[in-house]
Amino acid sequence: MMSVFTRSLPPRGGLFLTLVTACLLGPLSAYGHGADSSEGGGKVVAVLDPLPSALSSLRVQLRKTLAPQLLVGNPTDKPLFVLDRAGRSFLRIGPDKTEGDLGAAAFHRTYTLMAPGAIPADSSGEPRWSVVEASPNWGWFDLRLRTSPVEVPHRVVDAARRANVGHWSIPVRWGDIDSAISGHFEYLPPATGIMQATVLDVGALQGLAMVRAMPGSGRPGLFVSYRGQQAATLMGEQGEPFLRFSPQGVEANRHSRTWARIAPAGAPGFVDGDDQSKALWATISRSQSFGWIEPRAAYAGSVENRARRNVVKRWQIPVRIGDRKSLITGQTEWFPVESVAGR
Repeated sequence: MMSVFTRSLPPRGGLFLTLVTACLLGPLSAYGHGADSSEGGGKVVAVLDPLPSALSSLRVQLRKTLAPQLLVGNPTDKPLFVLDRAGRSFLRIGPDKTEGDLGAAAFHRTYTLMAPGAIPADSSGEPRWSVVEASPNWGWFDLRLRTSPVEVPHRVVDAARRANVGHWSIPVRWGDIDSAISGHFEYLPPATGIMQATVLDVGALQGLAMVRAMPGSGRPGLFVSYRGQQAATLMGEQGEPFLRFSPQGVEANRHSRTWARIAPAGAPGFVDGDDQSKALWATISRSQSFGWIEPRAAYAGSVENRARRNVVKRWQIPVRIGDRKSLITGQTEWFPVESVAGR
């Protein structure tokens, strides 16, 4: 049955919906992951495939928060339209704001996380475009990314190996270009162990900060609680200023490529520009503590002997306190399931 929506405008921006839950989210790149359970103890994840060359100017990320969430930034001067299954536009991202079609069922269905079928797909009314975010960035829970309906064949479960079990696609129109943001669903067998990062030495931060690795994830995180009076700057992967801790709080350098990879949804995002050598600081915490996913502590390679505990990676993070240079050093280890259970 067709009907016109009369509900009020949802809260500001899908990017802001995840502010509370997204403090430890993954890198800002064309990669994504989910975690809906599947039979046999494994799980199905949504993965973002490389963008078509025609869409290379867009910033796109797939993250798992309350559900698989697509994040899109459009820094260009052309609007990006996101289409529903019937080909109707329900989001217009850019060039200087984001608009939603409040008459489109697809727009409201992105808010039905706990009850995906609460709003019928065919209940759209007349178009009613309205500004939903004063920037060309938006994040939404598209039902086409849900992993729970994906069926995993028994032969895939029995093989106990990663496998492609389906595809997803979200058609878009960027200017006069028709394209799609697409990816696939991947089955991950039950884990036979975990990766765990450990901080070995905090260098000049000794006595000034608590530095802890956050275990329990395939993407290790770090947590720093700083007590020093002089600002301490952690450097990024390319030697650029990354995070700055001081009595005033914690700041992120929006010109840092490392920040671009790990910035939580809702936080000040990466800003590209002609002069990336100058730091563009933005406050991300009023306290002197902050936790983040640290890509330098992650390990995605193969483990030669998965039955034994072994160090797979050693890593370091440069730190500057005034003119003093130092390092946070650590290692990442593989722990077999049996070893973890016996600890």
